[in-house]
Amino acid sequence: MRRRLSISLLALALGVSLLPLAVSAEMGPNGIYPMVFPIQSGAYNITDSFGDPRGGHLHEGVDIMTYGVKGLPVVAAAGGTVGWMANQQGGNCCAMQIEHDDGWATRYIHLNNDTQNPDGSYSDDGLGWGFAPGIGPGVRVEAGQVIGYVGDSGNAESIAPHLHFELRGPDGVAVDPYPSLKAAELAPLAVPPCPEGEICDTVAFQETGGRFVLWEELVFNAALTSFYYGNPGDVPFSGDWDCDGVETPGLYRRSDGYVYLRNSNSQGVADISFFFGNPGDYPLAGDFDDNGCDTVSIYRPGEQRFYVINDLGSNDGGLGAADYSFLFGNPGDKPFVGDFNADGVDTVGLHRESSGLVYFRNSNTTGIADSQFIYGDPGDMLVAGDWDGNGTDTIGVYRRSNGIFYLRNSNTQGNADAAFHAGTYAGVIALLP
Repeated sequence: MRRRLSISLLALALGVSLLPLAVSAEMGPNGIYPMVFPIQSGAYNITDSFGDPRGGHLHEGVDIMTYGVKGLPVVAAAGGTVGWMANQQGGNCCAMQIEHDDGWATRYIHLNNDTQNPDGSYSDDGLGWGFAPGIGPGVRVEAGQVIGYVGDSGNAESIAPHLHFELRGPDGVAVDPYPSLKAAELAPLAVPPCPEGEICDTVAFQETGGRFVLWEELVFNAALTSFYYGNPGDVPFSGDWDCDGVETPGLYRRSDGYVYLRNSNSQGVADISFFFGNPGDYPLAGDFDDNGCDTVSIYRPGEQRFYVINDLGSNDGGLGAADYSFLFGNPGDKPFVGDFNADGVDTVGLHRESSGLVYFRNSNTTGIADSQFIYGDPGDMLVAGDWDGNGTDTIGVYRRSNGIFYLRNSNTQGNADAAFHAGTYAGVIALLP
């Protein structure tokens, strides 16, 4: 896959050990308590609601709204020790307090208490667990460490998911946290997805109505461009069709096997159209012969067979027979393409959405997987790209239930190296805009 120049990112590496932040031991002279923002990946909105009347009492914190999204990671605002935790057994699940080294404390309330379904959505059943693995009373946590997940537990069941955040002084009295939240710094990445000056892939998302949204870098609130292309239900992919070094979108209409390619990231009709394969096939786009140009091949799920061709069709005609074909994979698994060993040739992989199993080959031939591992949750959409500029494509998953894209910089099992909130879309592709 082609790659692009990006700048260094600042976002959350979910589940990895974060670099400790230098957090002052006491309230600053300007009334700001030094902290990291307690939600590190996702879209959020805050207003200063401290002291507002709330059902016979005054609001003792600030609500950080997450636009209806549950499951966003909540992190410790500063280093300290976990104090009390409210859980299913103790009532009012799920909430906790962190007691900081200077005598101050922060509280995190309405953490998730609902069960996550295989497709990533949540059942409003109150049977989930809102705390991160290993978090318990007396456990030491550092600033930026994941401690739980956004939800609607407690008296927020009839309200949109959000984090109620409190800041309390050594005397236990609540202090307005809004100024400190506005001044809070983001936790740094242990491994930035794309170091400054490197050449990295980015992504584009496809809406159900046919609009593509291109992210210029993999970080929340990056500059975006968008355009409409194709019909609802078309399967998106990307490639460099005219060998100019820029990846642009393609669409495959599974109902009739038609391929529609654009040579620019802009609205318009297809520059190239032809048909290849049979109804029900999946498209595969890549440079399968290391000639610097991408072509469109197919995977036939009923046969578990890949059909590879190194030419593009034209003039709405049939492309003809594949250059070669091979068997690989199991029924029901979904195909993807990448250069997994940095040899310049794209090869195929498969993703089992029901379990998160990922497996691929380093040659386009029949055989067992050269590598396999579990990544992500059931229902995640997988795409491969070179996220860190080292020339090797690795995997990323898009989780529609919370609108977050999670990427990893090695083809191994483990937690995400970085994540950003994108919103709700129908599909995702990696490309060079």
